Amino acid sequence: MTSRKRKRLSTISHVRETRILDTGSSRTTKASLTQVRRDRLAFEEEQHAASIRTFSHSYLYHSVLARMLAELTAKTRQLLAEAALEVGRASTGDPAVRFTDYGNWDDDNYLPNGADSDNDGETESNAGDQAPYSEVGAVGQDDPALSAMRAQVIICLEGRKNCRHRAPRSRLHRNREMHAAWSSQMSDLASSFLSWKHGGVESVTSEINSRIGSTFHVTSVGILSFCAVQTIHQAPDELANVSLIKAGFLGCSPQQPTTAIALECLELYHQIRRRKPSFSVQAMVKVLCVLHKRTYFQSFRDQFAIAFDAYLDILRHVKAVVNQALGRDSLNWRMLNACPPCSYKQDNEAPLDPSRLDSMDGNNSLKRVDGSGHADERIFPSDYLIAPSEVELFKDDVRLRPGTRIPTDVAPSTTNNNSTCTENWKTANTVSENTVSIFDQTGIFISACRHGIVQTLVEMRKSGELAKYALATTSKVLDVYGSNGATGYDIGCSYGKTVAASSISTKAGANRHRFLVNSFHGHAHNRQCQIQHHPLYQKGLGIEDLETCERIFSASNAVVPVIRHASYFHWLQFIELHFDQWDLDKYSELSKFIYNNYKQALHIVNELSPAVQELKVQLGLTDTDFERWNSEELEYLQTLAIETEEDIEKMTYVEALESLASAEAKYGSVTSVQFLSYSPTDFTPTQGLRKSVQTVAKAREAERSAAYRRLVLEMNAVDDLERRMGITERWTGEQDEYKHALNSLTNCRFIHVVEHLEGLVVKRLFELAKANLAGTGYKLRQHISNAIARRSAAIRTALDKYNALAPLQNLPRPTLEYHEVASYAWLGEFDLLKHSRRDLLSKPWASKTNREVAAKYFKVVHAREELTRLNVEVVRLHAWVDDEDAHLSSVARSLSETNPTLAYEIQCRFEERRRVNNIHCTRLEAIYDLPGYNGLIRVSEEGREGKDGDHVKRVLGDLEGSSIIHADEDDVLCDEANRLDACMSE
Repeated sequence: MTSRKRKRLSTISHVRETRILDTGSSRTTKASLTQVRRDRLAFEEEQHAASIRTFSHSYLYHSVLARMLAELTAKTRQLLAEAALEVGRASTGDPAVRFTDYGNWDDDNYLPNGADSDNDGETESNAGDQAPYSEVGAVGQDDPALSAMRAQVIICLEGRKNCRHRAPRSRLHRNREMHAAWSSQMSDLASSFLSWKHGGVESVTSEINSRIGSTFHVTSVGILSFCAVQTIHQAPDELANVSLIKAGFLGCSPQQPTTAIALECLELYHQIRRRKPSFSVQAMVKVLCVLHKRTYFQSFRDQFAIAFDAYLDILRHVKAVVNQALGRDSLNWRMLNACPPCSYKQDNEAPLDPSRLDSMDGNNSLKRVDGSGHADERIFPSDYLIAPSEVELFKDDVRLRPGTRIPTDVAPSTTNNNSTCTENWKTANTVSENTVSIFDQTGIFISACRHGIVQTLVEMRKSGELAKYALATTSKVLDVYGSNGATGYDIGCSYGKTVAASSISTKAGANRHRFLVNSFHGHAHNRQCQIQHHPLYQKGLGIEDLETCERIFSASNAVVPVIRHASYFHWLQFIELHFDQWDLDKYSELSKFIYNNYKQALHIVNELSPAVQELKVQLGLTDTDFERWNSEELEYLQTLAIETEEDIEKMTYVEALESLASAEAKYGSVTSVQFLSYSPTDFTPTQGLRKSVQTVAKAREAERSAAYRRLVLEMNAVDDLERRMGITERWTGEQDEYKHALNSLTNCRFIHVVEHLEGLVVKRLFELAKANLAGTGYKLRQHISNAIARRSAAIRTALDKYNALAPLQNLPRPTLEYHEVASYAWLGEFDLLKHSRRDLLSKPWASKTNREVAAKYFKVVHAREELTRLNVEVVRLHAWVDDEDAHLSSVARSLSETNPTLAYEIQCRFEERRRVNNIHCTRLEAIYDLPGYNGLIRVSEEGREGKDGDHVKRVLGDLEGSSIIHADEDDVLCDEANRLDACMSE
């Protein structure tokens, strides 16, 4: 950043100077600046030589100013007024009011409010980083003309001999002083804001104080109003911004503001920003400029950003005061009570296993460029963030594996799964070196409950999705929520082993915490992993898909455009602002979530139960068969025979024999013609053999040489294998050993083809999910669409190879169609295609028909589990609604006498919350009326408002208009992927 010369008030070379003598008379002269400087030096040497040697510069300022004010005469006051008029504005304050100490004032550095040249070219990333100008330490508001006049009088009285120029301050120092000034007065501003919001709390005393105080002027900006000169009354010893808030405004500077924004305008932008995170400060200011017919300048955006930051800080202080009055300021209160269906346990309720369902995942969209907003040193007080110091406690857990050295009788509920299914996620989680070098924050890692309410937030710094972020999140969840929980994670299968080897191994084992894979992403894992960790095969999970984080990230991507170049303070502030509104929206939809899930579970039970029962009768199956099949299949996959070194050597030897036979055939075909024949036309009279014939001859010789070299190479390879294996007589195709090894080789090639086909399908699955994710840019969507098209062609090619090898297996494998392979639900079947030993196809669980029946059976079982969990959640939510309304109302009444402003604020929050809770009660009553509801029915409290017919009709109409989720749809992302797949196929 290059430094620029600060602007001065004037560039003239001559001045007219009025000097006030000790007798009270004045003398006016006109001279050059050089002459004025000389005269002042001489005057100071004659009149104040003794004082300069005795007193310091600052004390001299104070004493001279005090003497001047004590000896004011009528002539002096007239001269002061003339000086104010010459500046351009007359003082409207009382001349008898005491003057502020201007001993540190420097006219060379003086800039009017909002005219700081350092704001030129400020980007949106530094919104709020730069205050136009503020004299930190001044109290109240002084008229600019009076301030300039006082400074001129002091200069005329004392001269400039001993005045030292203050070094220019950097943006960092200016911001540091501005933020300190805002912080020092924030409690008073919050109290004044509550008084203004209450309306009518101002007493007669305050009105008298406003009349006996002073006034100052600001430029006020409202939503539809603009006033260039707004008069503000200021009581004695009252902060300027306190006076502004009482008038319904907030200044753009902590001290001596000249521009103020209406509180209604700030609240309007606050609500817009909560619902539309991408609506920037710059966009809002441009809208205001259009409404007020003003030209947009960058300084307007900077001033609005400063006021908006201060307004958000006021709201946070008010929220802290309200939470303290409500008893909600304890540690982790938000995590414990943000989701009543998950945490508000009731007496005599049915036990749930697992007790709560969470999900966690990382996202790399919310990046922040390193060095952005470096002049802003503030730390945002986040209620979601896990401190980086807590995260760093786990940075070496993967390398040191402390959990393996802790003796304990309780082991975490994880199974040693040696599968390599997590290899599918390495590419997705890899962060390039360029990303690490450019960005300071490379994304976020969150956890959320199954209802979508965010629990924790971790910032990923200069790295990808490392294990320490997940371990810190897991540790926090275990500390707050306790035992018997379950968490869904993209790599939950391998993450369970990571936890077992980490420093929280004992804690996770004692709390019997389970780690699972998400429903949609779990289809990219192999079959063994799915049986152990997929929600479809886990007891107690109901129809939960554990894909909550994907939906949260789809919405949080809207914050990206306004935080990429923001300061760290603003990066975290606007992320938390979005998540706070997200949680409020999810709270208002809790009863709708329960209603939709109840209808979906009833639909699955009613639709699939008869079909499953009929198929069970036809196939002679029982419920225990389905449970036993999973155990048998898992045992088969775990104990699958691994090829020995002897088998590998035999297959390598047979493969070398096949290569040798191919080389011999190639060399024989080349050398079958031993002589080249030429005709007279192949020669020229002067140059001999024609060039084209020579080229053909050279090509034949090159082909023969290549075939010979390959033959020698293959012969050497066969001889080397025979010498190592101790084979004295070369194998032939009639020998049993040769046939057995050839069958194993063919099966191995077939497995490679299946693995290649599986990899292509997995990549296509990820691309489908990303292409339909909200917030994906146009260029990325185009890139993904092209990749999907190429991937589809590659899948068809690999499928042709598979179909060619499938009938050649010892146990012929079924051929496949493209629509079968492309289905996301088919990925779990690839493991069964790879192996042909142990008479696999004769197993009942390997039959395609039996597997389809088993899948429907488990859906019915989980639907009944979902109904059991929903019956508990209904009671918890209804109890919370009644208890919260009663608590808010009681606290508001108890504070009405002692603290009416706080009581009014709590009453406003009670009314706002009650409107949402009334909707919950209406939806819960609709759940009670569902055919098939078998839970407890809680009666709502009497006298609840908003229960009229129109209200109930609108709420029920909204419920009936909700989209119906069919039984064979696992989650919304799968449905989107299928729709996109259909479009691509067409």
